[in-house]
Amino acid sequence: MSIYSAFRKGIKAMIDEVHTTESAKIGEEFENYVREVFFPESHYVLVERTHSFSANQKDYVEASLKPDFTFRDRGNNREFYVEAKVRTGTFNNKINWCNQTQLNRYLEYNRQKPVFLILDYGEKDMFYSLIPLSKAKYTGLFVDYAEEFEIIPDKRVPSRRLWSI
Repeated sequence: MSIYSAFRKGIKAMIDEVHTTESAKIGEEFENYVREVFFPESHYVLVERTHSFSANQKDYVEASLKPDFTFRDRGNNREFYVEAKVRTGTFNNKINWCNQTQLNRYLEYNRQKPVFLILDYGEKDMFYSLIPLSKAKYTGLFVDYAEEFEIIPDKRVPSRRLWSI
């Protein structure tokens, strides 16, 4: 690679960093955590992943309307979607994890294959939840309800957990 090419690449990376919102950065970090920790390559095939915020800023990819991930369970070959959300507060004692348009879209995808919401919630006490969309039918979830689906941080989601909740 020439010095000019390396310089251009560096400038482009800096521009992308400046134009990416803090919430988008947090979301992308959580998505990476979801892939690396909760759904690692050793147990789950990554079939598809939506594009990053910075990629969509340049030229929006319509497939980004799908849930964040499509995985295939290596144990039973079943495919499923995962939508990763980071939320830090509540409104009317509910965690608002999506809007109605998004929920309707996720419900459509859920007809094709199961959709799971993986939620990183942290206001006072942080926790992670893995909730089948069939049990997250509303745009807002009560904190106590989301806690019923809590998963262990830094541990892979076992296949049996997916197919038994």
